[in-house]
Amino acid sequence: MAGALEGIRVVEIASYVTGPFASLLLADLGAEVVKIEQPGQGDPFRGWGENLYSSNFRSLNRNKRSLTLDLRHAEAREIFLKLVSLSDVVIENFRPGTMEKRNMGYDAARAVNPKIVYCSISGFGQKGPYRDMPGYDTVGQAMSGLLSLVTDPEKPQGMGISFSDHLTGIYACYGILGALVNRLLTGQGQQVETSLLRASVSFLSENAVRFFETGAVPRRASRVRTAGVFAFVDQAGLPFVIHLSSPEKFWRGLLDVAGKPEWADDPRFSDRKGRQKNHDLLERMLQDVFGAGAREEWLRRLRERDVPCAPLNTLDEVFKDPQVREYGFPIEVEHPVMGKMQLVGSGVDLSRTPPGVRLPPPMLGEHTEQILGDLGYDKAAVAQLRQNGVI
Repeated sequence: MAGALEGIRVVEIASYVTGPFASLLLADLGAEVVKIEQPGQGDPFRGWGENLYSSNFRSLNRNKRSLTLDLRHAEAREIFLKLVSLSDVVIENFRPGTMEKRNMGYDAARAVNPKIVYCSISGFGQKGPYRDMPGYDTVGQAMSGLLSLVTDPEKPQGMGISFSDHLTGIYACYGILGALVNRLLTGQGQQVETSLLRASVSFLSENAVRFFETGAVPRRASRVRTAGVFAFVDQAGLPFVIHLSSPEKFWRGLLDVAGKPEWADDPRFSDRKGRQKNHDLLERMLQDVFGAGAREEWLRRLRERDVPCAPLNTLDEVFKDPQVREYGFPIEVEHPVMGKMQLVGSGVDLSRTPPGVRLPPPMLGEHTEQILGDLGYDKAAVAQLRQNGVI
């Protein structure tokens, strides 16, 4: 089936996570994506493994074609603008001002294609006191307050996932889709802008609005207590979680499974506010119970009572889970040169225009001649560009 965005053309001139993830989301929905990369090295993520084809790169670059251009050459910039003139979207994640210095910024793109949707992603934004500072994922997490909500500042630890990077890619995609819909209505393109800091702060709305209301600075444990979140390990050290939220029936079901119905009348736990106030004590008391049995049995009994719970899975466990496999994860694709590989599929489904994988992640410059041919360059012209170091 055709994808929802079939016919939309995207030029990605981005690296690492934010820009490539935004274009990946569009590509999975059917958009045609041309990824521009530096000859000889490409997206730096390629070099995080063997053969300029690392797992980091593969995770973010399926459904794309790779074109190598050395943007230090005027001819390369001309090729870029030719692509822009035939495209719908540009995604770039250079430091602010870099694309403008190369005459490849929004104004240059709009001059050749007034309907272009031009997305600029940066660490901190296109203006402001931090504009020119280097921005990477952990910096975005830390400055936005996100990291303070997933670790304890007194004993800080970095996260095992590029959270701010991926969030920013999602916000970029969201902005691009909004601009494309507006273009359908008005016929006009526009610039979309987001940053690690802006996207990550926006994502923290729940905690931020509570802070605005109460003046109390939220910490990792704040929501844990408020939402009735508990984490335990069983007798074999296997971790699992319970999320009681608000309904009283979940609390009652938990007590029945734990064999402690009398706690319902304990003044420390008899209402939700008391359980929030005494959360840590309650968690320790429940750990004494759950630590004496097996996780699988506890989860079975909790689910029988409709208590929200789950094993704290590691990735080797995730992809054995029958519900995850119901989504078709992991998916397997094959590159004609690099061979078979497993990837994670799309996080959404559409009944009429489902997302899918049409192309495996590209080798560096794999589609250069094909793309240039589409732009009208014959074999002799392509050979001359290669000889001149342009591609």
